[in-house]
Amino acid sequence: MGIKIGVIIPDRNDRPLFLANCLRMIESQTVKPDIIELVNDPTPDHIPSDKPDITWRYRTGYERLRDKGLDCILFMENDDWYAQDFIENMTRNWHIYGRPNIFGTNYTIYYHIMLRKYDKLDHFRRSSAMSTLIKPDLTINWGDDVNPYTDSWLWSRCKLGGITFTPSKHICIGIKHGVGMAGGRYHTDEFTISGIKKSGDFARFKTDDQHFEFLCSQMDSESYKFYTNYFK
Repeated sequence: MGIKIGVIIPDRNDRPLFLANCLRMIESQTVKPDIIELVNDPTPDHIPSDKPDITWRYRTGYERLRDKGLDCILFMENDDWYAQDFIENMTRNWHIYGRPNIFGTNYTIYYHIMLRKYDKLDHFRRSSAMSTLIKPDLTINWGDDVNPYTDSWLWSRCKLGGITFTPSKHICIGIKHGVGMAGGRYHTDEFTISGIKKSGDFARFKTDDQHFEFLCSQMDSESYKFYTNYFK
């Protein structure tokens, strides 16, 4: 297909092992990006240190990738799992669907590795940030830098004419764990490393996977080893 690809990774230097694993997964991709923009700058002064700054990080990464001759940019989050053909699958389908301004999967699998539970969230009109592809050099109103829901804002408020698709297999899984600061709910604000902090949303993770059968069926061996051994 001969396209030039960029990747943005928002990072706060608070998940070094997850970041190293993310970079390993990118290096193992069947189609590799031409540019990786790791936005791990210190949080700027106008954002309180206890506030999520994921929108600022995505916006900053996007602006840095302007005028680089890219055809598309993928958002990849440092703690989530990506299949080895994630980039290939996303860019191939983006081309098939007419190269829209914004593109992504119409569902997300969320997996909490402490609880060993997971669930599928369908969202047909938008994609999660972790599985979003966007064209470069668009004029975008990113909204508030501390908005924790970058994906909802881009897909619902920016009117970019997005298209979502259903991949033929799971190509990414949103991993929840309780390490570092996260963007929105059902991330670290619902759990701590030592256990559940709030019980009200426990039901979000509905399917048991106490022996990691689901993860084993989806992941490459290196990723499976990383996630299942993280808290040992």
